[in-house]
Amino acid sequence: MNIPTNWEEAPLENLLIHVIGGDWGKAIDSVEDADEFVQVSCIRGAEFRHWDITKGNTASLRLIKKNSLTNRKLQLNDILLEISGGGPEQPVGRTVLIDKTCLLQNANTPKVCTNFLRLIRPSSIFNSSYLNYYLKYFYFTGEVTKYQAGSNNLRNLKFKNYVGIIIPAPPLKEQHRIVNKIETLFSKLDKGIESLKTAQEQLKLYRQALLKHAFEGKLTEQWRKDNADKLETAEELLARIKQEREKRYQQQLEDWEKAVEQWEAEGKDGKKSRKPPAYKELPAISTEELSVLPKLPTDWSYLRLAEIARIGSGMSVSKDRELKKPIEVAYLRVANVQRGELILDEIKTMQIEKEKLNDLKLEKYDILFNEGGDRDKLGRGWIWESQVEPCITQNHVFRATTYLGGEFHSKFISHWGNTFGRDYFEKGGKQTTNLASINKTVLSKFPIPMPSLEEQIKIIQVIDTTMSKLDSNLEDIEESIKKSQALRQSILKKAFSGRLVPQDPNDEPASELLKRIAIEKAELASKTKASVKKTKSRLKSKQASSSSA
Repeated sequence: MNIPTNWEEAPLENLLIHVIGGDWGKAIDSVEDADEFVQVSCIRGAEFRHWDITKGNTASLRLIKKNSLTNRKLQLNDILLEISGGGPEQPVGRTVLIDKTCLLQNANTPKVCTNFLRLIRPSSIFNSSYLNYYLKYFYFTGEVTKYQAGSNNLRNLKFKNYVGIIIPAPPLKEQHRIVNKIETLFSKLDKGIESLKTAQEQLKLYRQALLKHAFEGKLTEQWRKDNADKLETAEELLARIKQEREKRYQQQLEDWEKAVEQWEAEGKDGKKSRKPPAYKELPAISTEELSVLPKLPTDWSYLRLAEIARIGSGMSVSKDRELKKPIEVAYLRVANVQRGELILDEIKTMQIEKEKLNDLKLEKYDILFNEGGDRDKLGRGWIWESQVEPCITQNHVFRATTYLGGEFHSKFISHWGNTFGRDYFEKGGKQTTNLASINKTVLSKFPIPMPSLEEQIKIIQVIDTTMSKLDSNLEDIEESIKKSQALRQSILKKAFSGRLVPQDPNDEPASELLKRIAIEKAELASKTKASVKKTKSRLKSKQASSSSA
């Protein structure tokens, strides 16, 4: 950077008077003879994420030796530097400043840092806040990545190189003015970001309310009254579903009979295809189930998913499968199937038997449901719009092919599954330790609210229009938050090039400040050397006395 004439540049190590690694120590109650140990609050990299809010109040209680605490006890204006633990998305090298709020957390317990961090203590005549702001700026510019080493999943800071980075050093009084200006501007930015995030949460709540009203019939209540004489009744809709279901089954039977004829004509080579199963009546929706579902308008009804759709599962991924007539086919994984959208940036392929493709391939407007694995994935899904042909699903993704078909009908069911399905599936899913999953039986019995198809179309049109506006507003908010973060960096860049506050010719030049810091460091080094020499002499005398005895 180009800096003002009364500024200087100095390596980071020239500004530090004490540098030491942390101490993770031992777990509480793990030491039998605790006389030489002391309880401490040990700050880890995990505390960095929400440092501005928590100030280290989640630090772990540990035991370290008393002589270790002597040099590691944190003081006001110390800086903690992360030296290990970063990764591909988060470089190592983050910093936090130890302030009064941090030291008052569990005030009677001394604070140290873990060995994944390093304590760097600036000179008392250099503004620690200024230095910490610069180190944060250096981190977010990405320059810190030049000082990293390690594997793909773990980064370590090359500390000896890092302490050689050049720090722009203004006069001390100007450092104070810069920090005050930064904090004033950042405070305004923080208030703006807080307002944006509040608006963000309100829009998300509005989205939930919109869907809730949609499936309680409130969203189209007036429209339903205005069109009451034109709408299909629940009984008429159910009769049409049954008719389409039977029609679909008869078509499956015809296809199966043709496949068997071909199999016999080819000398019964390979396995005979299975006869499609006939529809089995499902148990009525119980009072207990209805008690946890929204109350519907009088002209709506609940039907189980298997009454209105054919439920299918996918194929497990196996490289060891022996196939007679293999074909390569695209398939959807759990990662592709999100709540209310499909992420299709990466679609993998697998080999399957050619004869199984018809049974496995997705049809346009199939509804996808994730098996689970954790609560967020449970029943999560969206509709298929034939983006890739042909395509199947992995065995952890179910599909429902509706008998009535159509985009709006499928979207209606999928929105319902994403809104109310998670709670329903969580109660009906299979729990294995911390994992939750649904099977084909649970999915088949999933109750679906069924207004007339005309009303389903109207509901989805309103949802689509409103969601589009909500998404646009959320994108605008997200963009504003990003711009606020960029503005923060712009403020820091101005600060460290001398353009944030005016220079005062009456300030002590930075060159004199650096001279005084050098004298302070030399005096401390001399005291440390003398102390070490004295300790060695005392130990030598003690050993001599022991030998004489």
